[in-house]
Amino acid sequence: MRGKFGEHQTVRSILKSLPRTVHDDVTRAGIGDDYARLLLRDGGSGDTGAAKSVNVAAGVCCDSGYMGLRLDIARLYNSIRIGGYMPWAAVDTIVMPDDDERRMKKLLRKLAGICAEYGVDIVTGHTEVNSAVAEPIISLTMMGISVGQEHAGYDDLDLCGSKRLAGMDIVMCGQTGVGGTLQLYYDNQKELFERYSESYLRPVEQLEQLILLGGQVDIALDHGCIYSHDISRGGVFAALWEMGDALKCGLEVCHDNIPILQETIEICEHTGDNPYMIDGCGSALFVVPDGKLLADKLYEAGYEASVIGHLTEKSDRVVVHDDERRFLTPPRFL
Repeated sequence: MRGKFGEHQTVRSILKSLPRTVHDDVTRAGIGDDYARLLLRDGGSGDTGAAKSVNVAAGVCCDSGYMGLRLDIARLYNSIRIGGYMPWAAVDTIVMPDDDERRMKKLLRKLAGICAEYGVDIVTGHTEVNSAVAEPIISLTMMGISVGQEHAGYDDLDLCGSKRLAGMDIVMCGQTGVGGTLQLYYDNQKELFERYSESYLRPVEQLEQLILLGGQVDIALDHGCIYSHDISRGGVFAALWEMGDALKCGLEVCHDNIPILQETIEICEHTGDNPYMIDGCGSALFVVPDGKLLADKLYEAGYEASVIGHLTEKSDRVVVHDDERRFLTPPRFL
């Protein structure tokens, strides 16, 4: 079994177990905000020095299946990029079940190769052998620096609360479940080729080019985005729930407006997965006053984008499909 703790467990047993931050220049990660922010000052102290902020995200990576390690690293990359930062350095810890140097070397080369491909340098790390693990475990901490306009963060903007945010549009950029589609495709390739023609499904492999966030984040920040959230494990439904938590408001989304590929539908039909709850790595949600303007700008830049809903004063998080209202529930990641 692999996953992460749910929202209530995370708040109750992790976030509430941490003391208040010692430094005022540190903003911790939280529900709906997967990265921490560090404000570094040059010269003076307090407000007298020039400030440079660094974004930090951490996660556990596993070399499972064809896409496992690549998707794990891409999720970390996107957690940094979504705030308007550029990932540039990483620190790794590798725990091996035995002293198989050949295996360790192969794993590290693969890890460093993917990071380099994404423009990220591994700058230091630690490797050890521990019989408590059955398979190699990689802990990766990635850092990013600001490259222009940064996401101010909803706390800084003081916009949280249903009354202030009600009516703001939710724009989704990217297709639903791209990461999950790739994973299911490679894990079930033999059975899928027996059900569908190979020529129909082979283009799914090109989706690998879509798992990293990039210019769409900068476009959103330039056009009034007040909150952004990368879609990851749990899919678009989980991301919408986390958005409501982060902004302390409700939302209403039109199911038919959520972009989805026909190949994703077909593959999920075969595997029995909900396409709106599989890994959405490479897609993002943006909250803006004028969703149509942002969607048009993203489309002009070559990105798939759609206004999928809006924020509401009520606390309900609802997806409307053919006049039927479905209430979202807290995501389960295990």
